[in-house]
Amino acid sequence: MRAPPRHYPRSCRSYRLLLRRCCGQSNEAGDTTVTLHTVRRRAAVALALALGFYALSDILLWQRIFEAHKLSAFDSEYQTGHVAILVGLIGVGAVLLIDSGLWALWFGGALYTMAFGGAADVLYYWFDGRPIPDVLPWLDRSRLIFIRPSGGDVTNADVLASAAFWLGVWLAALLLFPRIRLGR
Repeated sequence: MRAPPRHYPRSCRSYRLLLRRCCGQSNEAGDTTVTLHTVRRRAAVALALALGFYALSDILLWQRIFEAHKLSAFDSEYQTGHVAILVGLIGVGAVLLIDSGLWALWFGGALYTMAFGGAADVLYYWFDGRPIPDVLPWLDRSRLIFIRPSGGDVTNADVLASAAFWLGVWLAALLLFPRIRLGR
C-alpha cells in the first residue's frame, strides 16, 4: 500500500484553508468545530439577508401587485400572508442556526423586532428608491415602534429612530453576548 502524501496538492490545501476561514473548521483531522466569530458572522449575515428579503417581498407583493391592481380591499389577507413569510424566515433561520444555540434565538428575536420595529419599512423605501413618507399612519398600531409622539401618527423620523434603536440593541447583543457568556 502506498502511504498518503505528506503535502496535499495546492487545490486541496486551498480548499482546507477555505473551510477553516469560512466554516470554522479548526484542525486537519476534519473537526468541524465552529468558532464564535464564525457563528456570530453567520447569524448577522442571516439576519441581514432575511430582513432584506422580507422588505423585498413587501415591495414585490404589496406595491407591484396590490397597489398596482387596486386590491387594497384584501389588505388583511395580505398582512396575514406577509406575517407568514416572516414566521417562515424566522423558522428556517432558527433551524439552520440551531447548532449555534443562543445565536438561533438572537436571530429570531432580532428579525422579529427589526421587521416590526421599523427597519423593514426603512429598507422597503430604500430598496424602492423612494423617500420615506412624512407620515406613516398604517404603523400606528405597531407596538415595537414606541419612539413616537403620543396620540399622533408615526412619522418618518419616528421610524428611522425606532429602526436605529433596534439595530443598536441587536448589535450590542451581538457584541456583548460572547463577553457575558465567557465571563469577561
